[in-house]
Amino acid sequence: MKSFVIKPLSIALLAATLAACSTNAPAPSASAAKAAEAALNNDDWYQVWTEGQAVVFDDHAVYAEYVKTGKAPVMKDLGIKDEQGRNIVLGLRAEDRSKDVNTLAAKRFIDVNLPPSSSFYGEIREDNKIFVFQRYGDMMDVVKLGEPIFSYIELGAGPDGERLIYALAKEEKKPEKLIVKFKSMNR
Repeated sequence: MKSFVIKPLSIALLAATLAACSTNAPAPSASAAKAAEAALNNDDWYQVWTEGQAVVFDDHAVYAEYVKTGKAPVMKDLGIKDEQGRNIVLGLRAEDRSKDVNTLAAKRFIDVNLPPSSSFYGEIREDNKIFVFQRYGDMMDVVKLGEPIFSYIELGAGPDGERLIYALAKEEKKPEKLIVKFKSMNR
């Protein structure tokens, strides 16, 4: 081919390619975004601490049953310890038994490789205390430090008279919405 044909053809192909690359795909709808978040199972996380174990859950029903009975359908020891030297054990649903632990939300939250939902909720139970969280970062601070940096405390307000410790950001006041959420989760 002659150069007078190749140059215009090349320019036309380049322009078409650039136009295709620059068009924006439509943003996902709010319902599609919520469905994607639900598939991640990243909206809640729970732990029960004893002197030698940190049992970690990504399912509220399994966690609630464990709190009542001390049993979960599947208990999987990860063979690793947390910051305080406790063995980390996953409390899982029966259908999670054969799944790769690295794909489970409970383990992915431990590994800090699962982005939390915008409506994140978490609890840690230890002795006669229940730590309550609305942010994953606050929960990770307690996992590392043992206590929240800032908190709002209600003495004896837990389901069985436990001390409730709501993790807060520096300038936050009484966490009214989080208190309501805790009560609805622990009826």
